[in-house]
Amino acid sequence: MIRLLFLYLSILLFGFSLSAQKIESEFSFATDFNVRPTFVEGDNPFFVNGGKWIYFGRTADFDEPGLYFYDTESKARIYRSVPLEAYYSTHATEFVGQIEIKGKRLPLTIYEFLFYDETTHRAGFVIENKHKSVNTKRYFFMGWDLETNTIDVVEPIYEIAEDDKKSFAISSAIGYSQADNTGYFSFAIDADLKDDASDDVTAFIYKIQNQNLTKLKEYKSKFYPYTPEFHPESKQILIACYTEAFQKRNPVGYLFKIESNSFQEFSIPSTPYGISFSRDGKYLYMAAADTGEVRMYNTENLSDVKKAKWGTHGHKLGFWKEGELVWVRNSGLHIYDPISLKQKKVIPTKKFYKNQTNVSGSVFWPFHKLLLRNILEDPAGGAANRILIAD
Repeated sequence: MIRLLFLYLSILLFGFSLSAQKIESEFSFATDFNVRPTFVEGDNPFFVNGGKWIYFGRTADFDEPGLYFYDTESKARIYRSVPLEAYYSTHATEFVGQIEIKGKRLPLTIYEFLFYDETTHRAGFVIENKHKSVNTKRYFFMGWDLETNTIDVVEPIYEIAEDDKKSFAISSAIGYSQADNTGYFSFAIDADLKDDASDDVTAFIYKIQNQNLTKLKEYKSKFYPYTPEFHPESKQILIACYTEAFQKRNPVGYLFKIESNSFQEFSIPSTPYGISFSRDGKYLYMAAADTGEVRMYNTENLSDVKKAKWGTHGHKLGFWKEGELVWVRNSGLHIYDPISLKQKKVIPTKKFYKNQTNVSGSVFWPFHKLLLRNILEDPAGGAANRILIAD
């Protein structure tokens, strides 16, 4: 009798854990080069436009420049053509190269899409300017006025010289604050990709506000900026580095407090796929995909660290509601108490997907919802996306 009662309670609790969320919508769009405009699915979708849209792809380099979004309200795919060619046609002397008749027409590529906001009618991205006729590469921030559909801000960021054969650039979106209509992004140059020992990476943190681009920070590192995370209320930016545990490279992170201009380097776990701030910004969580180690830092005192051991093969960490910190792993949504770091429940990914699962590219709109993305589910090639809301 006791055994039957225990079995009944276990089934009841397991059923509760499975019903603790709902699927708001689902979608899948496969890369297609045969249509116009073309569609190339990106690896790292993210919420834009106040959380109403998800950026998830763009056109191919040989096609007109354009961006693709998924509207979570209308459940429709949205395409926006970017007026790069119109700007280039009247400002060609500012760039290297020229328009080609065949193949890749423009010598301009959207290197990193940063933000899109219909409230302020602003969008922004980093542009790479290169052409087969020269080895020089130039990088610019461009601001896009959505109301007039014009490029109205063009600011040079960096130039890799003609004779520089080793340098490589990388850029990442950090976040966007609707409270003050400000976007943030990182840009970095590695002087030699083969050199892992020297501080040969020059990294920059920028903000764009009211059409003004400002360099907030420049620093040297052994590592590229990786998986940045932004806490808009407290104006904190976390930038991690990427290194795997077996490399033993002593990975570091950088916590930048914008308002006080405080910039602190500290030790972090390896492969930090999971990064999240608490709602009030007082705590920072970091989880390692390869070892399962998780650390909880006090952002006022980074030496105050609480550690735990979770599971491996995790791809994203975040809150979908208060009190539930979710480690999105291939096996399931592993939900933890954010104070004790103890597991509360598990929702298996097999509830959402029948085939093999790799949830790389999943992303949170913090304290609202989770985009769960399986890159192995759709036989046509597109990631199978489920937008989940915690009850």
